[in-house]
Amino acid sequence: MKQMKQILLTMSLLILVMGSTVAEDVAIVADLISQNPDPARSSELVEIRFNVQNIGFDDVENVIIELEPEYPFAQVPGESLNKTIPYLRSRQTDEDAAIIKFKLLVDNDAPEGVYEMDIRIWDGTGTSTTKTIDIEVRGKEYAQIITISKANIDLAREESLEFIITNTGKSPLKNMVFSWNDPDGIILPVYSDNTKYIEYLDVGESVEVSYTVMADINAQPGLYQIDLNLQFEDYESTTGEIDTTAGIFVGGATDFDVTFSGSSRDETSFSIANIGSVSANSVTVSIPDQRGWRVSGIDSVIIGNLNKGDYTIASFNLQQEVVGALQGLPGEDRQRNKELNQTRPFSSENQPSVLNIEISYTDARGERRTTTKEVDIDPSVIGSTSDGSVYGGRARVPGASTQKTSATAMWTGIGIVALVVLVFVHKRYKKERLNDPEYTYKKLVGDFFGKSKRKQVEK
Repeated sequence: MKQMKQILLTMSLLILVMGSTVAEDVAIVADLISQNPDPARSSELVEIRFNVQNIGFDDVENVIIELEPEYPFAQVPGESLNKTIPYLRSRQTDEDAAIIKFKLLVDNDAPEGVYEMDIRIWDGTGTSTTKTIDIEVRGKEYAQIITISKANIDLAREESLEFIITNTGKSPLKNMVFSWNDPDGIILPVYSDNTKYIEYLDVGESVEVSYTVMADINAQPGLYQIDLNLQFEDYESTTGEIDTTAGIFVGGATDFDVTFSGSSRDETSFSIANIGSVSANSVTVSIPDQRGWRVSGIDSVIIGNLNKGDYTIASFNLQQEVVGALQGLPGEDRQRNKELNQTRPFSSENQPSVLNIEISYTDARGERRTTTKEVDIDPSVIGSTSDGSVYGGRARVPGASTQKTSATAMWTGIGIVALVVLVFVHKRYKKERLNDPEYTYKKLVGDFFGKSKRKQVEK
């Protein structure tokens, strides 16, 4: 019985060995030995290399290795996804194995992670097996200066300047150093240097870095270039760098101050001063249509270029319309003003004292602009256009013209009478003087009044 068991055991071992030998006649294995870069980078190519061996007991021909890529991997145009190995001898080792390589494209938006990819192996006998390999992908490190807070800064004035930096890559950034520089030295930071440190910036996140800057007061208005630099470390602590440029306009704004200068019968003058930080070109001063004021003749004056800090004079034939005047008013306003005029005479209290003046100019950027200024004016120094005008201090009131004409005629008559009397007295004096050399004006006056009294007595 014991001998029978030994025979059966021996036969089983022989069958097992024979089956094992048949199974290993052809045995193809493919192992991933490298990838470049490692990890793979999104939006870039990755090259993968395989070690292919025949560990079976029989030689084999036409072994095919085929890739079956899925997202985030894709075929590179012009590159094949399968490789054919013409011959593999039996019982190969690593030293004499076949080396094959493939190139794949990693998707632009691939997030970092480990991705699986299947490999199909055809062993040359019509049989195939599938193997799965892992490929690590890292997002690409990249950052972008998305926005700058302003495009214009004024001369010799502290301005706040902010830069927004966004990680637009697929991997976090760390140990970032941002800096900027104006090659012309016109724009400089104050209260700090031109560098800012950012410890960490995750994918899709943004950070704002702020500076206080000032532009040279002697700088010519214009567009100036600033160079931007961003240094960072990637996951391998390798330093990367991004250089770009931006433009900032230096010049600021122009502003004006307008004041009443004086008035005469023919014109009213205003002082126009450039109180901005840059010059204004092709300056035109005009008085727009507005209630309470009227311009006779030209309502616009061209004063040319006006440098910062300079001023000039613009004059107009300006007249003030009486608020209570009836001409040109709508029905309700006309009736109301008629009632007002019946109850009280014209006075400066019911006259407009603010005049709008428009200033048009070309700024430092070549743009045409218009600003409106309000000027306070004492109504008593501007002529009125209600039934006539009086300039230089008094506005005309109703009846004043008639009173003035009567007074002038009266004083003119008195002057004529006085002149006639004087001529008569002088002739009488000369006549009496011929008869009496000692005759005087005093005696002439006495004789005149004496005769007058005698005539009254006789009557």
